[in-house]
Amino acid sequence: MKTIIILLLSIIQLPCIIEGWISYLLSSIMFFTAIVSLIWWPLDMLCALLWAGCEYIKQKCLSHNLKFSDALVLYTHLFPIV
Repeated sequence: MKTIIILLLSIIQLPCIIEGWISYLLSSIMFFTAIVSLIWWPLDMLCALLWAGCEYIKQKCLSHNLKFSDALVLYTHLFPIV
């Protein structure tokens, strides 16, 4: 049962990672930086919360002691620093 829950949560996390990389690649273009940040920022925050929530639940299923704030830090480590 834990395996199925973890698999489903991982599938939910996948679009968040894809959205994060699209946002990162678009923000690397100087011209679109201001436009992209206004449009993508709320979506980035929602995806970060969704990804961190899924990771938090996955770690609880595995009986690991992970804080939600640590899950948010893990999300930020998925992407290079600009």
